[in-house]
Amino acid sequence: MRRERKNRFLMGAARKDYKYEPSLIRMDTMIRRKEIVMNMRISVAAILVLAFAGLSRGQEFSIFWWTIDGGGAMRTTGGDLELSGTIGQADAGPATPMTGGGFELTGGFWPGAGAPEEGCTGAEKLKKAKCTDRNGENQLKVSLTGGRPGDTFVVTLSSDGDSKAGTINSRGKGKAKFNNRPPGDSGVASAEWGCGAVDEKEYTCP
Repeated sequence: MRRERKNRFLMGAARKDYKYEPSLIRMDTMIRRKEIVMNMRISVAAILVLAFAGLSRGQEFSIFWWTIDGGGAMRTTGGDLELSGTIGQADAGPATPMTGGGFELTGGFWPGAGAPEEGCTGAEKLKKAKCTDRNGENQLKVSLTGGRPGDTFVVTLSSDGDSKAGTINSRGKGKAKFNNRPPGDSGVASAEWGCGAVDEKEYTCP
């Protein structure tokens, strides 16, 4: 009888504990799933690292030494056409002349090669001749446009014959400045390009 009662008591206790067992099983399952997912991620990362390491060891990289040297041909003719060319030119594109004293240096093998060596463009124009008061002194600014880069120009004032010379820049423009013009000075600013083009515009100082 005592053993039977004891067995019943143990079975009852087991039934009471069994009520909490499902929740414990679910928690344990979730933990195991997280561990499995984490282990899988670590394994995949390790495989990728080893794969890339093997690829980097299997490839050989090299940079071959090479140069572009001077060359080309001078005065290649055909019919009425003539072509001169070089390669390896430094300072490609429109070059800005470097000046100092009476000297001027333009970089590259062929400075100004994009423009004809002589002749006018047909678009030369004296765009503006404006005289303004700058700190009590009149200054006349003359602007030229449409010229051939590298061409020369001279601007002359009719009132006293004062003149300024310059060179057309890579954008086909040129400027001349006349400082200390007398009050009320007026006249005509005449521009003459080296190619032979001429233009003029009136001006009046305050």
